Amino acid sequence: MTGFRWMTGATVLLLAAGLVDAISTARDLGVTTASTQWLVLFAMWGLALLAAVILFVFGWLPAGRGLANRIREKWSRTALPPPPAAALCGLFALVLPVLVLAPLPEPLGRLMETFSWRAVAFWLAALGGAIALSTGFKAHSFESLLAGTALAFAAVHQAAVFIPDISTSPFSLGWSEASRYYYASLFAAERIYGERVPWSVLHPTRYWLQAAPFLVSGLPLWIHRLWQVFLWLGANGLAAWLLARRPGLRSGGGAGRALLAVWAFLFLFQGPIWYHLVVIAALLYWGIDAADFRRTLLVVVAASIWAGASRVNWIPFPAALAALIYFIEVPQDGRSLPRYLAPVLAWGIAGTGAGFAAQSTYMALSGNPPDQFGSAFTSDLLWYRLFPSATYPLGVLPGILLVTLPPAAALWWAVRSGQVRSGQGRAGQGRALPQHWIAAILAVFLAGGLVVSVKIGGGSNLHNLDGYIALLLAAVVCGVLGSGVRMGDVPRWVVGLAILVPIGFAVSVGVPVQAKDPDALAAELSDLERLVDEAVAGGGAVLFIAERHLLVFGPFEAVALVPDYEKVFLMEMAMAGNTDYLDRFESELENGRFALIVTDPVRYNPQGSAFRFGEENDAWDRYVTYPLLCFYEEVQTLETARVEVLAPKANPECPPVNLIEP
Repeated sequence: MTGFRWMTGATVLLLAAGLVDAISTARDLGVTTASTQWLVLFAMWGLALLAAVILFVFGWLPAGRGLANRIREKWSRTALPPPPAAALCGLFALVLPVLVLAPLPEPLGRLMETFSWRAVAFWLAALGGAIALSTGFKAHSFESLLAGTALAFAAVHQAAVFIPDISTSPFSLGWSEASRYYYASLFAAERIYGERVPWSVLHPTRYWLQAAPFLVSGLPLWIHRLWQVFLWLGANGLAAWLLARRPGLRSGGGAGRALLAVWAFLFLFQGPIWYHLVVIAALLYWGIDAADFRRTLLVVVAASIWAGASRVNWIPFPAALAALIYFIEVPQDGRSLPRYLAPVLAWGIAGTGAGFAAQSTYMALSGNPPDQFGSAFTSDLLWYRLFPSATYPLGVLPGILLVTLPPAAALWWAVRSGQVRSGQGRAGQGRALPQHWIAAILAVFLAGGLVVSVKIGGGSNLHNLDGYIALLLAAVVCGVLGSGVRMGDVPRWVVGLAILVPIGFAVSVGVPVQAKDPDALAAELSDLERLVDEAVAGGGAVLFIAERHLLVFGPFEAVALVPDYEKVFLMEMAMAGNTDYLDRFESELENGRFALIVTDPVRYNPQGSAFRFGEENDAWDRYVTYPLLCFYEEVQTLETARVEVLAPKANPECPPVNLIEP
């Protein structure tokens, strides 16, 4: 009966939150009482809420307990073969992805943008799926089926939101989406562009992974998009599965490991963690054997080489993860502190050295000036983004606390209950030492991730806390399940919160598919081709600030590549205030070097912190938009693709800033 009460209680709370959001949305839209659609919606929602309240109250009455017992008895005799039960459950799994991704009529479409309405849809679908499963899997409790169903449905939704990314549109799907394929192409530049081009300064290992489809010539853009989706889902799935299969975990057999892997998959997406870091985590989750010094050393060095070629703040991550697992899995057993810490120090020195060596080697081979690799150290820090803001309404600090507290509570409970064996010597010596070291490792990566998150260009989610999230995941899984603790021994409220928070992050993602008219896009691509051909025939250079992937996948293979000033890197230089690079850009605009420039619409629109990515917008306006307005003018706008084509002004003149219309 307790389960019935909390399930109906949860339904009441979610429906009430949905009603509040509906009222707020109607008020924002200026809806009047004459709107039939809204009246019908409020009436149906109110009836559902009333029914849920009645069921909740009924569950506390003696008559309700008797009726529940009779229903449970009859239900126990209702059975379906497992395959049909699982198939029926699978249909419920599609409810939330369809409601989120499908373009719905108003007002339903607007309401499905709110978290509460998504949560209601997800909750009711999960209940339906668990009920379906309970007809075919009688050996499992309804609560365990509901938890497993909720995790699986959240993973299905998390995967489904990537479906729109596998598009055949020739133009970029987002601000930087197609730029990624251009940067990946640079590793095959001699074959694609006929010359060696400097490699990417930003995220080299990401583009190594994305370059794989370029091993086969002529693959269309949608294949590269499909490959990137595979990298997102495959890397997180592999890392989660490898962690769930670590020796010594008490996770309830094959089904338990599968559910643990699904939970870990969702946990990693709370950042989300970029897949080129997840590759490091997967290698370490699989390869670290804290009792085997040499094997762990080789794995740490290999992972550190990859980390060093990725980002400077990732270099300590492999050794830190090895140390964390070592402290959890290897007791001190009376050894002196120097002797106990010796393997950790060796892994740290070797890993850090390998990481910095890899970074220096890549910098030397990339063909880029060394100063361009230090943009992260000269960018502004926007500390207000630690808290709720237009850029991230949840706020980085509240968000990471939400991610941290439930699993940290599980780990704390396991330690306090005396069930974590790590660090206990033969006479109990050293019990507190590993706990302190584990906390120190997590604290260092938490602090570092918070600093990186407030750097201009960040703070819109938790992805810059990637190392911390991956370490926390390993600490909880290995520290709880790897230390003799069964999930059934952990308080239910702790387990419930640890499950609900990753599910909540998954439910919040995804937007309706808004496909653009393919005929209009084809016509605009043809117009762009005509303009570019005319410029090239006249001997002029064409600069693709935006849509540079068209040089690879579009009809512009014969256009000479201008390696500089692609918008992702141009934005990085603007945020870092790299005046040498930016002055050169302005000088080349002033000299009319480019016969045509292909870019996003050029609009001078200062914003500030009250807007999403306001400071980034203002840096772009200052260093890119204003010089373009001074020396170039629009010759054609591709409205559907949101692309503008510029040509040099006959009489260059910079407009006064205060006269530029937003």
